[in-house]
Amino acid sequence: MKKLLLLFIFLGTFVGFSSNLKAQQFREPSTASQKSDDGVLIAFPNPAKDYLIVKAKDSSLKIKSVIFYSILGTQVASYSVNMNSGEINIERLKPGKYLIRYILSDNTQKVTQIVKQ
Repeated sequence: MKKLLLLFIFLGTFVGFSSNLKAQQFREPSTASQKSDDGVLIAFPNPAKDYLIVKAKDSSLKIKSVIFYSILGTQVASYSVNMNSGEINIERLKPGKYLIRYILSDNTQKVTQIVKQ
C-alpha cells in the first residue's frame, strides 16, 4: 500500500513536458514582498501562478538557464534565458513546491525554492 501511495505521489509531481523553452522579456513585479532573493538572483512572484520572473542581481551577468525540479528531485522543466532577466511561463507546472537551479554566464550555479499556486 505504501509503495502504491508513493507511486501516486511520484506520478502526481511528474510533469511530462520538456526542455529548452525560451524565456520572455521581463516585466515589473506587482509587489516587492513576494521575492525569493538568494543574493545572486531574484525570483518573483513567490508564490507564482502563471509566470516567474528571474533577474540576476549583477547587471553584467546573464542567466543562461533555469531548471525546475520536483521536491523528489525529478527534472520537470528547463528554460533557456540568455538575458540578465526574463519571464518564464510556468502555467503547465502543477501546483506545489519546486527547486529551481539556475546557471549564470560566469558558470555560477545556485538552487532556490519557489511555490507554484
